[in-house]
Amino acid sequence: MTYKLYYSPGACSMGVHAVLNELNLPVELIKAADTPNFETLSPPKTVPVLDDDGLIIREGAAMILHILEKHNSEMLPQASEERTKVIEWLMIANATIHVAYSKLFYVAKNIEDEDLKLSLLNKQAKVIEGLWKSIDEHLKNSDYVAGDKPTAADFLLTTYANWGSFFPMQIQLGDNVKKLITNISSRPSFQKALQVEEVDYKATA
Repeated sequence: MTYKLYYSPGACSMGVHAVLNELNLPVELIKAADTPNFETLSPPKTVPVLDDDGLIIREGAAMILHILEKHNSEMLPQASEERTKVIEWLMIANATIHVAYSKLFYVAKNIEDEDLKLSLLNKQAKVIEGLWKSIDEHLKNSDYVAGDKPTAADFLLTTYANWGSFFPMQIQLGDNVKKLITNISSRPSFQKALQVEEVDYKATA
């Protein structure tokens, strides 16, 4: 069985794409922009959307948990405490870091006054830097956010880190975060996602 993943190049859907590659699972990629009546699959017209043999799943964290559970992946440990930590970081990535960047995209798209736009972008960029700083502090104790092995949260965070390249200001990343995203972005599974989606990864530049 092949998963169908509705995506936009370089968007949060790329994190799911890379996780599917990491697990060596077959996936058919379908561009949301080329899908007629995409809103019937995703009413807000957002990606990703995963079709698992007719089961439609929205929200990246939900589909990642579904995939890891279904395939009994080591990326979702069975031990209670370790499992909880992995899920916690998956939710931090999906509901905190992702949302913080979403505010940048909203400002860039919807604020017409250029001075106001730049001011708001700079303020939100500082908020995001603070979030990355806390992750950088956490990474002093481990190579990856949930321990010494990569999990889906690391793939999502590496995807989001590249979004800073879309904005005029530079979002500073600490050395520990840079090490994390270098490790993940260089993995064959992530490189394959970048190549297929034709995305230029700049977060480690």
